[in-house]
Amino acid sequence: MLQQQPRLSIILVKALQISEQRTVLKQQGNPRVPLTFGQRLSLPFIRALSASGFLDAYGFLRRHVAQSSAYIVAYHRVGSTYEFPSDVPMMGSQDFEKQIVYLSRRYRVISLRELGGALNRGASIPAKTAVITFDDGYRDNYLKAYPILRKHGVPATIFLATGHIDSGTPFWWDRVSYVMHNTAREMVELGQFGTYHFNSTTERWLVARTIRERLKDLLDSEKNLVIEELASQLGVDMPSSLNKELFLSWDEIREMSRNGIDFGAHTVNHPTLIGMPLEQARREIVDSQKRIQENLGRPADTFAYPDGRLLNVNDGIKAILRENGFVCAVYGNPDALVSPGTDPYELGRLSPRWDFSTFHLTVSGLYPDLMALRRRLRRQ
Repeated sequence: MLQQQPRLSIILVKALQISEQRTVLKQQGNPRVPLTFGQRLSLPFIRALSASGFLDAYGFLRRHVAQSSAYIVAYHRVGSTYEFPSDVPMMGSQDFEKQIVYLSRRYRVISLRELGGALNRGASIPAKTAVITFDDGYRDNYLKAYPILRKHGVPATIFLATGHIDSGTPFWWDRVSYVMHNTAREMVELGQFGTYHFNSTTERWLVARTIRERLKDLLDSEKNLVIEELASQLGVDMPSSLNKELFLSWDEIREMSRNGIDFGAHTVNHPTLIGMPLEQARREIVDSQKRIQENLGRPADTFAYPDGRLLNVNDGIKAILRENGFVCAVYGNPDALVSPGTDPYELGRLSPRWDFSTFHLTVSGLYPDLMALRRRLRRQ
């Protein structure tokens, strides 16, 4: 067992429980996802803005006063239910189709490769340009999202962590979630990573979220040791049959590739690139790219940084991407719209979050503008 430390994290979890107010969001049958207190207050207001037409009016005015820019929208999962409680963002199928219809009717939806090529050529970006992306390679991208995209003739790019596609091995965050929500026990001691007590679904969710946050920046080998200890103490492991059901198969990937869906590299093992030796990062990036190209017989020249934070990006990583023919790379940023002159290897993406109203808030430009304003005020 890991070396035990004082139970300071009990305080951390209790504080998190207070801030969350045990508030939940339920979407089209999804398991309940805890919301922060601020999210609880803001969601009805956002829905009112969407229904009133204010967001459409804001977007119209913004296009006439601001520089033309493209929106890259980032999804992970689409569907009505998780296999087990999870914080991986899942958009309900009905909301997703509503968003795709909205984009296809109001925007010029292009592939990420096309946008990256335009930026590399120094070409202008037409007003109302949008790009759709998915991360990781979950199977519901084929079962739920793909039929909707094909129905409306909309292109998209799915970024694959190829080692997980090949092996069916779950992502580390899914292992934490599964173990926490399938144990009969009510406490766990993880030494320097905390001691946690939990006796309700919400508390299990919050503990899983806290553990994931504390493990995020560890090396994969260190993460795995802690997760193995967690699974051992809680007496739970993920069944192999469930693991394989989580991810796309190469047959499904090939079918989508023939019908308007591009596939980009997302490394082999989805490691956090912070502090990783460049040669190891090169292997993660290039091996992922080669595996996709071998299976599809076409270039895999777009990339998504694992973890999505800009601090994963540096000149060394960007040089590897350029040397291996990548035309662009994306990360996550709530206020990063893509304008002419944007670095093709630092393309920010917008997350639609929970439902159509929060998607509407994002693509109107209001949410990115508010986040940019907040960042500027914090710097003063």
